Amino acid sequence: MTETWLAELVDDDEAATLTSELVAFRSYPGEEGPVQRRVAAWLEDAGLKPERQPTEGDRPNVIARVENGEGPTLLLNGHVDTVLAVEGWSTDPWRTRRDGDRLYGLGAADMKSGVAAAMLATRALHRGREQWRGTVIFSSVVDEEAFSLGAHALIASGLRADYCIVTESAWDRPALGSVGKTLLRIDVTGKAAHASWPWDGINAATEAARLVARLDDIPIREHPRMRGSRAVLGFSSGNEQYVITVPERATFTINRHIVPGETGESVLAEMRHLAAGLNSPARFEFAIDPPYYPAFEVAPSQPFLGQFSAAYEAEIGHAPTFGTNTGVADTNYFAADLALPTVQFGPRGAEFHQKDEWVDVPSIGG
Repeated sequence: MTETWLAELVDDDEAATLTSELVAFRSYPGEEGPVQRRVAAWLEDAGLKPERQPTEGDRPNVIARVENGEGPTLLLNGHVDTVLAVEGWSTDPWRTRRDGDRLYGLGAADMKSGVAAAMLATRALHRGREQWRGTVIFSSVVDEEAFSLGAHALIASGLRADYCIVTESAWDRPALGSVGKTLLRIDVTGKAAHASWPWDGINAATEAARLVARLDDIPIREHPRMRGSRAVLGFSSGNEQYVITVPERATFTINRHIVPGETGESVLAEMRHLAAGLNSPARFEFAIDPPYYPAFEVAPSQPFLGQFSAAYEAEIGHAPTFGTNTGVADTNYFAADLALPTVQFGPRGAEFHQKDEWVDVPSIGG
């Protein structure tokens, strides 16, 4: 089938208006209930029957299905939560401002415009049933910017699909892969002693620092299309109150981006091996804290991507140049945990997690 009829059913002004409506709801992780009720109401007005899937608290996922005979099932996914507003916005972050084709607002690009695009596409598919066969599942999830509770609930519910488009911003280079992420916590236990006689103790802070100083001994693995990374996020030891005591405990955390072929267990094994080489008198304990994201890469030979590429070229005028993500998203879970051929493709935008975030309006409706 050809997909140009879809774009004909979506108007730029309507796309901007719907995105603005979603932006107007403050929806930090944990506060997504009101915006999800608006998403559900809009779908109901469009003639769909959305399901509200419980997660944690008053913040359900919203799911709508368009079942249209025999054929493959496509999952369209997006999230409605945003990061916290930083200082320095030129206008109210929750009141969009349009300047030509740019629409400014918190979450405009990441990713309420993507949710709006998926809503409009689902409505268009519902109205244009004579043009296609199969099933479309729309899902608006919560908590992506924190622990991905929404994506995990969706997957745990037994969701089944044949392929997936996550409508996160990736207009010019739709993403077929992504690094993964491990949040590694290291707890170090030494022995307390009076700091006037430090030789009577084992300084957990010093031993932790010795391990941090050796981190570069573990090479960062590379992949033909991705590169991992490592950053120490925090280091703490001792007591908040001043005491002349050798600290018996220290903790530090590492954000470690991984590439396909690496896992949380492989990262833990590397760290255990590095610690063993210190011959330290302290005890090291290693754990991976949530959120954990597996790395993934989708083969470009997937038949679904041939159809995607044809539709992309028909709308945009040239074949897509596929890329990979340097950050993580719910995309990782659908591609890795559900083994779905997944592409991340959504409206063009910029200033993610910064002041004056914006989205290109014509890219919302395609």
